[in-house]
Amino acid sequence: MLVVSDVDGVLTDGRINVGESGELFKSFDVKDGLGIVRWMEAGGEFAIVTSRTSGAVRHRAAELGVETVRQGVSDKTTVIEELAAERELPLEKVAYVGDDDTDISAIERVGVGAAPANASTSARRAADYVCSSEGGEGAVREFLKYLNKQSAKAIGVIPARYGSTRLPGKPLADIAGKPMIHHVYERAAEAAELDDVVVATDDERIVEAVEEIGGEAVMTDPNCSTGTDRVAAVARKSGYDITVNIQGDEPLIDPDIIDATVVALRRNPPRMATPVSVVENASLLGDPNTVKVVTDINGQALYFSRSRIPSQGEEGKTLKHIGLYAFETDLLLEYINLESVLEPREDLEQLRLLENGYAIQTVRVDYDSKEVNVADDIKEVESLLRKKDDI
Repeated sequence: MLVVSDVDGVLTDGRINVGESGELFKSFDVKDGLGIVRWMEAGGEFAIVTSRTSGAVRHRAAELGVETVRQGVSDKTTVIEELAAERELPLEKVAYVGDDDTDISAIERVGVGAAPANASTSARRAADYVCSSEGGEGAVREFLKYLNKQSAKAIGVIPARYGSTRLPGKPLADIAGKPMIHHVYERAAEAAELDDVVVATDDERIVEAVEEIGGEAVMTDPNCSTGTDRVAAVARKSGYDITVNIQGDEPLIDPDIIDATVVALRRNPPRMATPVSVVENASLLGDPNTVKVVTDINGQALYFSRSRIPSQGEEGKTLKHIGLYAFETDLLLEYINLESVLEPREDLEQLRLLENGYAIQTVRVDYDSKEVNVADDIKEVESLLRKKDDI
């Protein structure tokens, strides 16, 4: 893919310092430079197109190894089209990042247009992606990371532990004539955003059950303390960029929910995403088994709790958390080594990330999760399956 960038207000903060002899001085962010170098090292192309002419731009481009630099350009859209034609690239394979109204045509013409956080209102409205960083402060590097996430390969990992205090052998519990793990695996395999699905278990009987339907299962350390640790053990060796933790006790999991969560991870700056839905039943507001969540205006989680949050929350407005997590794999491997005071107090693993300063992106979905924890839950799931078959 070819990425084309403006300079003033994008690679710089937009300020131009003029020396006594009329020479122009610009300030470039080292984070952007590192991002550009890594992008090109990974096989991507990068070009600079700017309306001004400056020796500082030529020098910075040479320093980074950027060979294509067009300065003094009055019609950026035409130049971008020419660069694409020279490379025999369709414009869908070209991205552009600009910050002002004069960049709108180019932003709209390419496959993916972007704007820094402090770009003009019109430029931000035209962009497919608006950076959380400002121009000259890492916006380009952020955009390049965003583009990398769009092509990132994703694996779904289903942790399935044989031992269970309330329902021993739970993954193999019979639900409508087949083991629960079959239901979960088959539904996860329908998710279009997943490139692979694996069951992570501690028992050969579960491996055999998964292989019966042509699935893949791997043995993990029986001493893994949590399902997340079991997922991380697989992720460490998988080589995938994104790892999705799919709960092994949700036989009705909707593959569309998995897809929506992966898409939310790819489209937003946070390195972890999770689904939420609206609480429709008032009795669930005070139910500690229903995890509530409050978010900011961008859908990023502020806090999760088993208590009622906000304190005056009501049905139809309060959000509940659905236990599915999409991680950038690197973050998942960092996460399992973090410490948390809040996590044991609420018995919620995701608080470990928030407490350590990481953001969590939520995505609203229309879905009512149903976990299997005790034998009576199986009857309810079978009833829901029959209703689904009748529709």
